[in-house]
Amino acid sequence: MEMQKRGKKCDGALVVLCSLLVLFGCGDDGTGPGQTGATLQGTVTVFDAAAPAVGLARVGSVATPGVLVSIGTKETETDANGDFALFDIPLDSQIVAFSKDGAVGRYTMIGIVTGATFTLDQIQFSGGQVSTAHTGTWVGTGGSTDPGSQGQIALTMILEANGNSLTGTASIGSPDNSVWSISGKETGTSVDGEMTVVSTDSSCASGGTFVGTFSADTLTGTFIEVNPPAGCGTPESGIFRVVKQ
Repeated sequence: MEMQKRGKKCDGALVVLCSLLVLFGCGDDGTGPGQTGATLQGTVTVFDAAAPAVGLARVGSVATPGVLVSIGTKETETDANGDFALFDIPLDSQIVAFSKDGAVGRYTMIGIVTGATFTLDQIQFSGGQVSTAHTGTWVGTGGSTDPGSQGQIALTMILEANGNSLTGTASIGSPDNSVWSISGKETGTSVDGEMTVVSTDSSCASGGTFVGTFSADTLTGTFIEVNPPAGCGTPESGIFRVVKQ
């Protein structure tokens, strides 16, 4: 009789245990409430609260510890090497704040998705501006797949401080003599955007889209035409390579 009672108690415990496993274990992808799996990491090399209001931070700086880095409800301080990491950061578009000695600089992050890792290297704060390793002018060329075009597209991209906006121009020489305006965004790992025709001698010139990936001081990627005029054949595509100046 006593053995039967113990058996029933054990059965009840198993039921409770199984219920808990179903509730907390089944279908768990590791990104529950508050767990996005997205990471922001980087290094602060300059934080100069007393800097003049004009111009970006100086080059050749040293690591800066003790800078409070926050995004949403997440925050941490840079270590002795100026490094930081924030885990399970909020998704979509977010403002990253860097603060120390009563000064605050803000940087916009775009396109934060579940499980992604974003890196902001060589962060410098000066005169209210936040610049990163990607901030600045990137210049280079691109090759077209259309032998009827010049085959070399020149690109100039400008990545802005305090955010992810990208502007610039692209051009191709004779016989097309086409010029495009560039607009897009930078996520901390890549760029993407659109090219819009602003002037051309070619009836087949059209807008396009592009995407690129950073590797040190070089950004490489691809572009493709969008909705070329009728009779202009297959949409032109190609590659580009720009280097930070």
